[in-house]
Amino acid sequence: MKRRVIIAAFICTTFLVGINNTVAMTCVDLLKEIMPMPKDIVKKQLEAFNNQDIEGCLKYFAEDLKIIVLPEETVMASSKEEIRQHMKDQIDSGDFLPAKLIDISSNGKFVTTTEVKDDGKIKSTITFIYYVEDGLIKKMWGAPFREDSTN
Repeated sequence: MKRRVIIAAFICTTFLVGINNTVAMTCVDLLKEIMPMPKDIVKKQLEAFNNQDIEGCLKYFAEDLKIIVLPEETVMASSKEEIRQHMKDQIDSGDFLPAKLIDISSNGKFVTTTEVKDDGKIKSTITFIYYVEDGLIKKMWGAPFREDSTN
């Protein structure tokens, strides 16, 4: 992966000498495609999740992914296979709820989101912290808050 980024950067830099901004923007887009930013990876993963695309969602996770629920620090999943089964169970049972992205910000390899799931009875607001390395989500911490949405 790093080799492709270096080659793309070299090609783009070579073309930039004496060329207009259109080529510069094309090079930026090319580099983003080769090495997407952590925030973009999280957005794509959430989009696949909301589309109930299990394999599409899983391609953004490291094999040894850990998902930890705060404040108890309960490990919800410690592998892609556990996430696959969790998503499959939710979809098959009809309990699947898409997550609405309310806010997203990033700081280096860390991305923070606020996501809301609402089934009409219970509204869950979850703050996630994602740790992204080498283009994959390696760790997630989730802090859920639930409230009765019938009031």
